[in-house]
Amino acid sequence: MTKYITVLLAMFLVLPVVADDHKKAKAKRAFEPLRDLFVMADKDKDGAISYLEHEDFISMQAEKGRQRFAELDTDNDNSVSTKEAKAFAMEKMRKMREKRKEIGEKIRKESKGDRMRERERYEEYRRMEEMKNKKENLSGIIN
Repeated sequence: MTKYITVLLAMFLVLPVVADDHKKAKAKRAFEPLRDLFVMADKDKDGAISYLEHEDFISMQAEKGRQRFAELDTDNDNSVSTKEAKAFAMEKMRKMREKRKEIGEKIRKESKGDRMRERERYEEYRRMEEMKNKKENLSGIIN
């Protein structure tokens, strides 16, 4: 009986610590995009964003926004209709589906039926694509 009570007591003491660790990890993941933006804006890498760095970053973001608007405004009337926005989104989703299909076929071919290896290759490829996208976003902002 005392073992049972000890186990229950230990569970009640450990549970908040585990939950707190989970919250910290979730909060850390939530701030990753902000951290990436901070790193991109901090051109001199001194750990702080000066007023000039901030203004440069904002102007680069504005340029990126103008480029995106131009992509959306397919009829060049200086406005984006819901039809244009929907067509843009559908095309982007179609390209993503095609890319996922290509990736899946490539991974299945490389894995030769080994489902565990297939999963590992997919995760590896996903991480590489994520890093590539971050790098492209960074170069789009810097250039």
